[in-house]
Amino acid sequence: MRCPECKQDQKYKDGTRCKKCRYQFVFRKKDDNITDMALRQIIQRLSDNGQYAFTATQLALEICRLWRKKTLGPAGCSVIALIISVITGLIAFSKWNGLGGILLLAVILPLAIWLGQRGKSTLSFSKACGIVSKYRQIHPINGLADGTAFRQQTPAADFLDPHYAPERILVVERDELVDMLVRNRFHLTAKAAIVSRTGYPKGVFTACQAFLRNHPDTPVHVVHDASPQGFALATQLAADPEWQFARQCLIDLGISSTSLKHDASLPWTPTDTSRTGGAFGGHPSKRLQAGYRIPLDYIGPKPMLSLLSTAVVTGALLLTPEILSASGTEVEIDYG
Repeated sequence: MRCPECKQDQKYKDGTRCKKCRYQFVFRKKDDNITDMALRQIIQRLSDNGQYAFTATQLALEICRLWRKKTLGPAGCSVIALIISVITGLIAFSKWNGLGGILLLAVILPLAIWLGQRGKSTLSFSKACGIVSKYRQIHPINGLADGTAFRQQTPAADFLDPHYAPERILVVERDELVDMLVRNRFHLTAKAAIVSRTGYPKGVFTACQAFLRNHPDTPVHVVHDASPQGFALATQLAADPEWQFARQCLIDLGISSTSLKHDASLPWTPTDTSRTGGAFGGHPSKRLQAGYRIPLDYIGPKPMLSLLSTAVVTGALLLTPEILSASGTEVEIDYG
């Protein structure tokens, strides 16, 4: 194990506290498929060395991408199948001059390709969320936005700042997205008042009601996950008595169902805790019917802020798997 604080190496049998700095190790590579050092590096990269706040979903998906990167794909499994076929064919079918190996390869190659594709498409989202939760029980994650930052103290004071004149109201599905966007100053750069579907933060929600009474032409942009619940969010808000003040101003920016593509890099996560799996890629309609979603925060905070900035200008939030593919997680090798 390598200590993420002082970089001291020690073996698991020597204890779960660093002998040099007394850091408490949380993970064992053999059991958790990740090390403290690897998770710390993921956090550093995701936050751009502490410059950006991020959600638990973003962190869990980065862990899943690390696991995916270490999984053999169709090409790797095919090479292994070829080697096994050649060796087995030469040993067991030497009289056939390699014909046995060819026959064996024809049998196991399709299976190897299928296993490789399945491995690359597996998304152990619930397991990754458990990793995040397990780590937080021992160590705080300063950059993590969890939807509680403004329970007691709200950013409503910005409305009193003469230099802050919101040009729009941005509604998101989940409270933690409010925290992530506000902590990253998106409300200032996009000139937007940001609230969640539940009316969090309460002070900002109340201020938005008053603001729309005085400025009735202010657009209320709605962004959400790619899921049946997300697609219906704007309609639900229009029918909600608490959102009656914004009924005529609602504009659904997406993620829309028409923007979904069959792309291997897009992560589909469970919509509820009763499901434990997930997948990279797949046919969108089948994934939606099976109870999966593409979360709004499917990429890291920095590219997500860029996408949202573009969305409020163009009027549509587009999926960009190219950015997702380019954000591969690089971590230092740590053999635990």
